[in-house]
Amino acid sequence: MPEFVVHPLIKENSVEQRLYQEVLVARVLEKGNSLVVAPTALGKTIVAVMIAAHLLQKKPEAKILLVAPTKPLAVQHKNSFTKFMKLEEEKIVLLTGSTPSSKREALWQNASIISATPQAIENDLIQGKLSLKDVNLIVFDEAHRAVRNYSYVFLAQNYMKQALQPLILALTASPGGEEERIQEVCKNLFIQNIEIKSEGDEDVKPYTHEIENEWIKVDLPAEFLEIKKLLKGFMREQLLFLKKLGYAKGIYPNMMRRKDLIELQVRIRRDLIQRAKTHPAIYMAASRCAALLKIAHAELLLETQGISSLQEYFAKMFSASQKSGATKAGKYILGKEEIQKAIALTKALHEKKIIHPKVEKLQEVLSKQFAGNPESRVIVFNHYRDSAKFLEKQLNSIAGIKAKRFVGQAMKERDKGMSQKEQIQAIADLKEGKYNTLIGTSVIEEGLDIPAVDLVVFFEPVPSEIRAIQRRGRTGRLAKGKAVILMARNTRDESFYWSAVSKEKAMKKVLHSMKGMPLEKKKMEAQTTLTKFNEEAKNKIIIFVDTREQASNVVRELSKREDVFIKVKQLELGDYVLSDQVIVERKTVEDFLQSMIDGRLFNQLVDMASNYEKPLMLIEGRQEEIYALRNIHGNAIKGALTSIALDYHVPIIFTKDLEESVSFLYLIAKREQLGKDRDIRLRIGRKGLTQNELQQFIVESLPLIGPTMAKSLLKHFGSIRKLFLASEEKLQKVENIGEKKASEIRKIIDAEWKEE
Repeated sequence: MPEFVVHPLIKENSVEQRLYQEVLVARVLEKGNSLVVAPTALGKTIVAVMIAAHLLQKKPEAKILLVAPTKPLAVQHKNSFTKFMKLEEEKIVLLTGSTPSSKREALWQNASIISATPQAIENDLIQGKLSLKDVNLIVFDEAHRAVRNYSYVFLAQNYMKQALQPLILALTASPGGEEERIQEVCKNLFIQNIEIKSEGDEDVKPYTHEIENEWIKVDLPAEFLEIKKLLKGFMREQLLFLKKLGYAKGIYPNMMRRKDLIELQVRIRRDLIQRAKTHPAIYMAASRCAALLKIAHAELLLETQGISSLQEYFAKMFSASQKSGATKAGKYILGKEEIQKAIALTKALHEKKIIHPKVEKLQEVLSKQFAGNPESRVIVFNHYRDSAKFLEKQLNSIAGIKAKRFVGQAMKERDKGMSQKEQIQAIADLKEGKYNTLIGTSVIEEGLDIPAVDLVVFFEPVPSEIRAIQRRGRTGRLAKGKAVILMARNTRDESFYWSAVSKEKAMKKVLHSMKGMPLEKKKMEAQTTLTKFNEEAKNKIIIFVDTREQASNVVRELSKREDVFIKVKQLELGDYVLSDQVIVERKTVEDFLQSMIDGRLFNQLVDMASNYEKPLMLIEGRQEEIYALRNIHGNAIKGALTSIALDYHVPIIFTKDLEESVSFLYLIAKREQLGKDRDIRLRIGRKGLTQNELQQFIVESLPLIGPTMAKSLLKHFGSIRKLFLASEEKLQKVENIGEKKASEIRKIIDAEWKEE
């Protein structure tokens, strides 16, 4: 008989006692902000439940926030916490974009546990409708999403600024295969500790179920190879043309990845802006490169999906070529003899109902599965919607298979997708047995409450280790599971499979190398005005760098200069503070354009201009690229640049590359600091403060004191003078001022000033 966790806030006989989970809980509580990496079904949510129970027992008025990337997953977490925790039902709430704005604030105020989508919390934070001050724990599910500008990053930053006792628990089955990505996730979520659990761990083995992996390889039919030969001939012709113009390095399509082709296209687009007037052939190069990408995709469909998908693709290409404003690339492709032959062969095979040999193998695998266990549940993963529709038809023609296509909500061309209601219904139908097979695109890999299944089939391998791990994780949860990977020999299928395997191995190696290492402590330090540092910083140019810039090559290059002292801190504004007056926001051209689209740009400008006398925008990359990289009208970009200079009074400096950015930052800092007795101001305080704001500003400079605590102290004592005269005992009478904080405040007030 299993033993169960006994805790005042956990329902009796609801949480099975597992040593590895209790160890994880203890380590998170001991070491602080933690990333827990563990396969699906090892109970990462239970770890969150146990930590939440511990914190709420110590401080019942605190709040616990769980964020998940989709509404169905947020609903799942709410249900899990309701199932396990001994709290009134109204204390566990759900906040998503579907929750009326008028109700969200009241729900937040009255709740102990909030399960939410990050966008909903982000919007309410921006509008000032809620504060994270009393949140004692944030759980970031699917934590690998915390990269670039995803809402998790914004929430983590604001949480560490606002919370009185912050603790972050990040959960994922895979944070990524590249060390840089893992480091980015850790940095963005202020991770101090990494915990890893795998099926092979001795303390985990009793609770895991074996997943049998089977690889089935097929050979492409001769007719497929004939079409492939025609497509390859066309692609070699384009590469030869591009090589003559100095763009392509080789003429063999097999040596060019899609990533290489896209980089080639970006390079040609840049040259269109800079040199097209004097080199008209660049226009032709752009058209040929676009044609190359289109046919490379056609080849991918042929190799991995089959004739039906390729026929559909050619039909769409022909339809687009007949419309007004059709691209030259499309017309050029359809005018080539080898492509016409490929289209004719594809059409003939389609009419003969020739299918990819992987489809036949899929039918065999599923027929065998249901013959052995008619009550089985199966998920077939397929990357393409059109192909998933074709597979649905093919599988439903086999006795015993009841298949349902499962796709995302977005409308793509003539496919309107599935609403969230339809998705939920399809999942319910799978559980009840109306269907026994779901054919899902990437939407089914994460973020949905899909029941455990007996078999998962990869119709095509994926090059992403994250997606491969998530796909496998849909089976083997409650009993032994099986994963079948279908591959066509000597095609992209094989290269994608080995790419994912390699990345997964790299991920495990990186994680184990990071485990136990003292990660940089990301906890917000007390805001302070500092004039000088230790001996190391004396007589040097001091440059404050935001933690998010720490991994950039700019920081590395600046730190190489002997007369520069880099101080990495979490800056409230900007990326670099170069003096008490100068703050710099550095953006690549791509980031600048994205920040225009998502609205970050102008909020950043307002904050910088309000707090520093000399704000500066540094845009890195060729200036001409600003009109080429994104599909934004040139007048809109010019209007934004004009507004930045004239309305926001923020000068813009364009730098062509990293080296020039480093040079500008260094020279500005040197100009501002050398020969001047000037402190570098890090606290945020608007020019022209009111008396109340100035008083709060002064009190915030005390150790461990933030905005909320500063107001509490001023309200309690009535003036700065009375506060500064208060004893440690009197200070401790203020809410949330403990012995340690009182001691630190008195220590700094009573300390004698010593010239350094």
